[in-house]
Amino acid sequence: MVELDLVELADLTRPEQLVAEIMRQNPQMPVPVPIEEIARLAGISKIASIESTGFEGTLITNLEKSDGHIFYNSSVPRPRQRFTIGHELGHFLLPWHRQATFNCSADDLKTTKAGWELEANRFSAELLMPQALLARECSPSREFDLADVIRARDAFGTSMESTIRRIIERSELAYAVVFSHENKVRYTNFSEYFSARLTVRKDSPLPAKSLSRLGTSSMDDWNEIDSHWWLDDSKGEGALPDSLYEQTLVQDDGYKVTLLTYDPED
Repeated sequence: MVELDLVELADLTRPEQLVAEIMRQNPQMPVPVPIEEIARLAGISKIASIESTGFEGTLITNLEKSDGHIFYNSSVPRPRQRFTIGHELGHFLLPWHRQATFNCSADDLKTTKAGWELEANRFSAELLMPQALLARECSPSREFDLADVIRARDAFGTSMESTIRRIIERSELAYAVVFSHENKVRYTNFSEYFSARLTVRKDSPLPAKSLSRLGTSSMDDWNEIDSHWWLDDSKGEGALPDSLYEQTLVQDDGYKVTLLTYDPED
């Protein structure tokens, strides 16, 4: 059973502080994290889906934030709905987010620009995949692969993209992930230990000889490839490792997730 003492949350202004306190009050937090139960304990009296093509989530609240209603897009997958509920709950609990209505688009839920929407995203990601609980599934200090990411995704009820981003941002090893569609890069994420620069950026084609582009990479094994296909040393900033390793998850409608790693001491 989840508990929530709102008095202890009142003076906390950062997403990570709020989640840390929620976790402190609930040391036996179940997984998947019961996001709707937490929202109701926080003062959200209504949570409902609604058909929409123009928004992912809406929060309606009073000035005091003593009560609120959350609405989320009924047409998107359940993991995305859970993230949206967490996002709107972030607006509700973060004290400086003061307005009567928040209408949040798909772009808001993936923004990297500083501001309220990014703070709400950080809150949702942190609450749905708390560091201490995620470490049990995938420790930051050990190697992981796409099979580990899928296990964590299924355990936490989160999307593939949000799960792998969360794991990578906490990893103490050199990892990068490339999200692509129809063999064109959508965006990339890195661990802080992945110091090499990639040869690709948004809208670039996947490297011509990459196993992901050729369709010969899989998520069953790591596939070795010459590093120059993925790593850029055009500025002569340092010797590249000879090899890089990739795994690819092929999804529906031309989407792919490619995980990259190398040994910095190679």
